[in-house]
Amino acid sequence: MWLRNFFFGIDMNESNILNKVNLHYLNHYSYVSIKGDDAMGLLDRLTTNDLSSLKPMEHIYTILTSTKGKMIDLLSVLKLEDQIILGCSKDALKTILEWIDFYTFGEEIEIVIDQKNYESSLMVFGDNAVELFNKTFDLDMSLIEGKSMYVAFNSNSDGRSKILIINKKYYHADHYEIYSTTSILVQLIQLFSKKEDFDINLMNDKEFNDYRISNNIPVYPSEINESYNPLEAGLKKYISFNKGCYVGQEVITRLDSYAKVQNKLVLIKTDNEIETDLTFNDVKIGQITSHTSENYFNGVYKLAYVKKKFLNDNYDSFEIQNIE
Repeated sequence: MWLRNFFFGIDMNESNILNKVNLHYLNHYSYVSIKGDDAMGLLDRLTTNDLSSLKPMEHIYTILTSTKGKMIDLLSVLKLEDQIILGCSKDALKTILEWIDFYTFGEEIEIVIDQKNYESSLMVFGDNAVELFNKTFDLDMSLIEGKSMYVAFNSNSDGRSKILIINKKYYHADHYEIYSTTSILVQLIQLFSKKEDFDINLMNDKEFNDYRISNNIPVYPSEINESYNPLEAGLKKYISFNKGCYVGQEVITRLDSYAKVQNKLVLIKTDNEIETDLTFNDVKIGQITSHTSENYFNGVYKLAYVKKKFLNDNYDSFEIQNIE
């Protein structure tokens, strides 16, 4: 088929999803507590971002990479006064804990896997997310990216409790997450859903997957895995090139400095059925990693890693024909 059947980037006129306040319960995520004076230094030594200046109540994304500079997972790091709440993909947790243990050389840390205070999180995102918080909790909230705050919440089961609201800004410009217990988050979902002034959209896993694919957002394990590096995934903003050494730093720095990145994660839209492997003149030029469901524009949106030499300079479209 002809390449002009492809294009990259979502047409926002096709979906009004960003005009709503979206809720999504992150049941594919795990949160562990890490305590000890050496905890932050250890994480800083293992991951791509600079964690050294993180202050209490601040959040940052960082990437755990292998010695070859490949991605193990994107980590969420929230520093509190007495602990770090580390968030990661549930299926990657075992690997991450083993990796931390392997690189722990005398550091005094304590990892609590089954901590209860922040066992789950609820995503709240969309253009009216802040207004929803303000009217629900009687606030005048103004959180810049990476900041968090405690909010009092009168729950049905636990009485007056504290929840944590964090501005993460990964999935959306107004992407917030609420950390709490599972029971309180269930009550919050019910509370938000009853707000008549808002168009609340509670996304299930399939709907959320459609959303993140159509907005070119990589996740574990489809796009974030040990086959690719963070630069290929478009996650350069979570890499510090000025910090001290971390596992995989030499490879990543060399790839960036010498423009040696081979692939680029791109969004494809096509009404045609195509194979997982993208080929041109019998040469593999890329691979589809995930696609939207049949209920979302018949699954026409797809994410793929494509060799950069087959893309134009701004990655908006292919400049070749006869892709197979």
